[in-house]
Amino acid sequence: MKKTITILTIFFLSPFIYAQISTTKIVEVKKEIPTSIYDSLQNFLDKDVYKYIGQELYIKGEPENTRKYWYYKFILDYTKSDTNKSNIYKCGDGYNSKYDELFGKYFSVLAVHKHPRAEEAEYVYGNKYYLELKEKQSGDKVYFEYDTELSKNSFPFIVVGYFEKVKKRVVGEKFVFCNKALEDCTDIKTGKPITKNHGEKWECTDLTVEEKYYSLSMVLKNSLNEKTTIPYDYCFDEYSKGRVYLAKDASFYRNKFGTINWFKVLDGKLAIGFTEEMALLAWGKPDKINKASYGSQWVYENQYLYFKNGKLISFN
Repeated sequence: MKKTITILTIFFLSPFIYAQISTTKIVEVKKEIPTSIYDSLQNFLDKDVYKYIGQELYIKGEPENTRKYWYYKFILDYTKSDTNKSNIYKCGDGYNSKYDELFGKYFSVLAVHKHPRAEEAEYVYGNKYYLELKEKQSGDKVYFEYDTELSKNSFPFIVVGYFEKVKKRVVGEKFVFCNKALEDCTDIKTGKPITKNHGEKWECTDLTVEEKYYSLSMVLKNSLNEKTTIPYDYCFDEYSKGRVYLAKDASFYRNKFGTINWFKVLDGKLAIGFTEEMALLAWGKPDKINKASYGSQWVYENQYLYFKNGKLISFN
C-alpha cells in the first residue's frame, strides 16, 4: 500500500514541474576604429579616412577665378545643418567660408566622425565623414565634411607628412619627359617658353605649390639653367607611364631602342617595326586589344595598331 501511494504522488506532482525559460544578454561588439598608421604615400585617402587622425593638414589655394566659391563644408557643429549660415565657419557671401580666412592655414586632425545620419540613411550618407580639426594659429575647432566618393581634386588639403615624403623622393632626382609633357611649360623666371631638347635631363630642385593652379608641383631645372614646374600627380599617377622617366631609365631605353627610335617614342610617334613595349611607351595603354589570326589589334578610340609576332606591321 505504501508503494502505491508513492507512485501516485509522483504522478500527480509531475504536471506541475515546469522548465524555467532564461534570457541571455549578448554583448554588442563595438565597431573598432582602424588604427593603422598613415604611410604618407597618398594625400587623399578615399575610405581610409581614419588614418588622418593625428596628421597635420595645410589648406592650399585656388585659382583666382574660382576663389569666391571656396571653401565649402567647413562647419562649427557637425550634428547641425550645413545650410545654416551661423553654423558655417567664417561664413562668406554664400554657404562657403571666406577664402582669405582659410587659405594657407594649418590644421591638426583631432578625430574622425561618421556622418550623424549615416546609420539611418546609409545610401546617402554612408560615405560621408567629418574631420574634427584644430586650426593651429587660432586654436579654433572646426569640422570638415569628407566624402569618400569625391575626386581627390575636391580635397582642399595637402597632408604635411605626404608633402615631406614626396619632397625627399623627388628633390635631387633627374628626369626625362616626353615632349608633350613640356608643351606648355614656361620659365618661371622669365615667363618665356622653355627650350625643348630631345632627351633633356631635368633636375628637380624643389617641391612647391605653384601659384597659378595651386597644384603640388616639382620645380625642374635644365642644363641651360631654365626652371619650370610640372604637377607631381601628372608625373606619378596611374597614367604617367610614357610621360616621364627617371634619367637612368631613359638611358636604358635609349640604349635598348636606339637613339632615333627613342626620340620617336618621346615625340609620341610610331614606326613600322616598333615593339609592343615601344608602342606602349609612345601611345600609352590601348582602350582594347583584339586577338586575330595574324597577331593582335590595339584600339585607341578611332585609331588602330596591328601587331604580328610582337612587331608593329600597320597603323592608321
